[in-house]
Amino acid sequence: MKQRIVFRVQLPCSKCPKKAMKVAAEANGVVSIAVEGQQRNEIVVVGNNIDIIKLAARLRRKVGCTDVVTVSQLQA
Repeated sequence: MKQRIVFRVQLPCSKCPKKAMKVAAEANGVVSIAVEGQQRNEIVVVGNNIDIIKLAARLRRKVGCTDVVTVSQLQA
């Protein structure tokens, strides 16, 4: 089951998007990661069977305030 998850992350410094992408890349099942949004504060993660709760908690712990914006299923 392929998922597309969008997280909104508060990124106070210029290095934070890179740090957030690194944290997301370490999660099991992640296929791709991108930074989107007008303010470049949304991390888009695509992958198979990603544990959203664990990934959100890890982003909160390592980067800062994180919200799950959307979760959608992608056609395989």
